[in-house]
Amino acid sequence: MINEALLKTLTVLYVEDNDLVKRMLTKFLRRRVGNIYDKSNGKEGLDVYVKHQDEIDVVITGIEMPIMSGKEMIERIFEIDQFQPIIITTACRDEEHTSDKVCKNVIKPINEDDLLESIIYCVEKRVSQEISSNVSLAEHV
Repeated sequence: MINEALLKTLTVLYVEDNDLVKRMLTKFLRRRVGNIYDKSNGKEGLDVYVKHQDEIDVVITGIEMPIMSGKEMIERIFEIDQFQPIIITTACRDEEHTSDKVCKNVIKPINEDDLLESIIYCVEKRVSQEISSNVSLAEHV
């Protein structure tokens, strides 16, 4: 079951270069999440991330984009925050478009319920990582 209350507290950065796909998914996400930033390429996405990193809970991005690829944007985001939950949306099922650091891969065409479940999974995983990190830090003090 999808936790609608949790979704309403979240801020999502969605980066997609296909205008039709971006419009449709942004419209869907606006009804489900608390806040959404939508951008058309990795450069715009990274700029928004840098400016709003403290409020962005999940990044959803394509890979193949003009100006800056999703892959490059992801690498730059992980330099800022290695635990940032990132979901890749791709039509490719091959391993080239995946990364161990990326929380989830969602295959296009996107199933909306699968995407919402992936968002919740990634947020819960982030909380778990932060708790583990704090416990580990406390053990060394």
